[in-house]
Amino acid sequence: MCCLPACLPPPGTPSPLHTDVTGDWSGTFESSWGTFPVKFTLSTPAGTTGISGSFAIDRERATGTVGGVIETREKDNPGMFYGSLTISYLTQANEQCRSTSGVAVGSAFSSSVSFVTDGFPSGNCPDPPSSIRIALHR
Repeated sequence: MCCLPACLPPPGTPSPLHTDVTGDWSGTFESSWGTFPVKFTLSTPAGTTGISGSFAIDRERATGTVGGVIETREKDNPGMFYGSLTISYLTQANEQCRSTSGVAVGSAFSSSVSFVTDGFPSGNCPDPPSSIRIALHR
């Protein structure tokens, strides 16, 4: 456990810039499955670099979550996203599966967000999508 002074950045260290992407987004989910419409709800609490949210692909074909950080180094430049995604869908056996991506990266502006990842190697989903590219707009 740390005391408050030890947890604070050194004096003169600039506060991290905040790219606010909180809200509802729509766009495309492009992968080995094809290209489908996707809707995201994202949250980036003020004063943090964290991002979290949920998504639905093509009217609930699959759902998932996103979590990570948006690192914004300069004003008016995109924030860089680093994190992971999960995906969940019904299998042909009518069972719900869930898998997690490897590292996902992307960029974030106040009017557009994008994520890319190789796929969802961890979990129990059969034939999860690979080569994922997500492009979102407000």
